[in-house]
Amino acid sequence: MWPGRHHYTVPEWSFLPVGPEGITELQAEQLHLAAISAARRLGVPENGVLARGFRRLETRQVCGIIAAPGISLEILPKLKDDDGALRATLIRMLTLAFDVPLSEGQITGLSTQDNDLLEVFIDLFVTRLAQQVQTGLMRAYVPKEELLPKLRGNLDLRQQILRRAIDPSRLHCRFEEFSENTPLNRLFKTCLLHVGSFARTEPLRRRITSLTERFAGIPQSRAPLKERIVWNRLNERFRDTHTLARMLLEAVWQNTTYGTFTGVALLFPMNLLFERYVSRWLQRVLPAGTVSVQRRTYTLLQHGAYPLIPDIVIETDAGPLIVDTKWKDLGDPIGSVSKVSQADLYQLASYGAVYDASRVILLYPGTAQDRQPTVWQYTATDRQIEIWLVDLRATQNRKDWEMLARQLVTQNYK
Repeated sequence: MWPGRHHYTVPEWSFLPVGPEGITELQAEQLHLAAISAARRLGVPENGVLARGFRRLETRQVCGIIAAPGISLEILPKLKDDDGALRATLIRMLTLAFDVPLSEGQITGLSTQDNDLLEVFIDLFVTRLAQQVQTGLMRAYVPKEELLPKLRGNLDLRQQILRRAIDPSRLHCRFEEFSENTPLNRLFKTCLLHVGSFARTEPLRRRITSLTERFAGIPQSRAPLKERIVWNRLNERFRDTHTLARMLLEAVWQNTTYGTFTGVALLFPMNLLFERYVSRWLQRVLPAGTVSVQRRTYTLLQHGAYPLIPDIVIETDAGPLIVDTKWKDLGDPIGSVSKVSQADLYQLASYGAVYDASRVILLYPGTAQDRQPTVWQYTATDRQIEIWLVDLRATQNRKDWEMLARQLVTQNYK
């Protein structure tokens, strides 16, 4: 990010020491201020990314990377990591959730590089953009207005009358010019300029500089995230690169300054990321139209107050199946009532009643794919609640998720 910076990696719900055994007070203050800014953008509490404790910075349920001048902190999922696969798990979740096509081999290669998470995505963006630029930048007809000695395109009569007294020898022309100055190219140029200052390794910085020169004639965008991209068969090849550029610009561009400190944050609340990852896979492997996400059909009260919004509803032959994802380590054994939130049990009971669900499921991350779900019976009802685990390290590809989905829908978990 910044040359000579110190890099640290810790899991969520952990801490980074401040003092003689860790980072300095100034570094802690810089990271914390950047985290506050990032928290506001994410819509989480002010201390929802990093909290100040006694001589330490405490991580919360947000993963990714946050950095300030001279220091960066990578926060990885708090899962059992017997084989060093935490970063690969996080990258796998991000690539599916944000529609970044990567093969499993590419994910493994990126996760084992001696780079932090931000550098991984910068490298991927630069590589993808360089590949597309080899066949030429996108060009399009761009509307222009100029005062010219000869008519070009159409004459703007109103402007011509207004400006005639200033220079009657010039014509106010409106025309279209085939140009590389397109919204897509302006977005790429701006992204290159911003991420270049955050690249940690010299080879990557050189690649960014070289690629930026190809965009020399294209102006920087003042609001890259608001550039209106119209997709067609000519620019469709840039769509994957555009996805990466937006992800990086959202980390750099929006609200990363707090007071006199400037930072960058590529952060993801794990509750939301886990929900999106699971729902995307279920939508891919189950029949089209049977999986809905964040359905808003019912409310708790008849006059419309308190919407009941389950994470995932799967339509089955037996009726609606409700799945609510929870990013929490239940530990072992999972049959203990104290490990599952009472509020979650009440919530699923409400979902089951108003949606007349055939079954309700709480789905957690875990490390025991072959373990049978825990099943509890609600009082005074025939409805049960099932507690499922999904091993994110073992459940990686379409075949794995097809098997899990089949088990969820058919209750075939023997």
